[in-house]
Amino acid sequence: MSELRYDPVKQIWSVIATDRSRKPDDFLVKRLEFRKDEISVCPFCRGNEEKAGNEIFSLKKDSEWLTRVVPNRYPAFRIEGDLKRTGHGIYDAVNAVGAHEVVIETPKHNINPGSYTEQILFNLFVTFKERMLDLKKDTRFRYIMPFKNYGLLAGAAIEHPHSQIIALPVTPNVVKTKLSAALKHFQTKERCLFCDILDQEKNENKRIIYENQDFVALCPYASALPFEINIFPKRHNHCFAETDEGEMSGLADITREVFSRLYNCLEDPPFNMVVHTSPPVVKRPSQPGYWASIKEDFHWHIEITPRLSGVAGFESGTGFYINPVAPESAAQYLRGTGK
Repeated sequence: MSELRYDPVKQIWSVIATDRSRKPDDFLVKRLEFRKDEISVCPFCRGNEEKAGNEIFSLKKDSEWLTRVVPNRYPAFRIEGDLKRTGHGIYDAVNAVGAHEVVIETPKHNINPGSYTEQILFNLFVTFKERMLDLKKDTRFRYIMPFKNYGLLAGAAIEHPHSQIIALPVTPNVVKTKLSAALKHFQTKERCLFCDILDQEKNENKRIIYENQDFVALCPYASALPFEINIFPKRHNHCFAETDEGEMSGLADITREVFSRLYNCLEDPPFNMVVHTSPPVVKRPSQPGYWASIKEDFHWHIEITPRLSGVAGFESGTGFYINPVAPESAAQYLRGTGK
């Protein structure tokens, strides 16, 4: 029989439809090819730097760049301007002031995440950290989110390996829900919700895919979608930008393992990767106690979601998701496809 499971972090229900149980081969997605004429003039390749726009940041070795950060050509948010909050009767609006940056992950064009090295991922995460530390200085920004879209079906518009960083003038409701759940748990139990989840997952050892000294990768108990993966730091830490160099190496290791296992298990699936971290702690006259205990109650983490099926009417109408692969089975498949 199927089972309804509740996610205490996202505050949503998922239907784990074991009656519909499916195997990895059932989810192989036909890879959509990028247009060859776009590849031949790729703005992200070394030598084409002038096509990508002004460089915001770069990591370099021997004068050659390893990662580059440039403005998004078609930004959803712009750094210039004032917030200008306005009301239109019952409706509210605010100027889309923020930042929208592209992180070019490597000079290599034809490389998929399944073959990323630890060094590529280490460079990527260090770049995320440096840009977040800089963007946090702007008090107009309420939330900063690094993310990666891989594959056309996951929203990538260019084949060359890249990620994005967006800074927002508001805190997204998805994030607010997580923050509120973490705060409520802390106020009730004086413990971190995520640390409690990690303790239980390690005790049960049913959904863990891989772990090293500093991180754990697992399929969440109430996974909304097949082969959904979370990566958590073992050390309690509310902010990704406070991750130290040693932990960055551990994060690169575990992410390489996850990418490799997804590639081997699902044959290079499209996916989204999102870094969920605490919002900048900025004093607000209207809310003097806003997220006062966030350093104690929140725990940054990464969500990796393969895009293997669409959202249908039931999901749209209820907010419930039907997952035909139990997270215990997904974790078992992924454990069996490591290097």
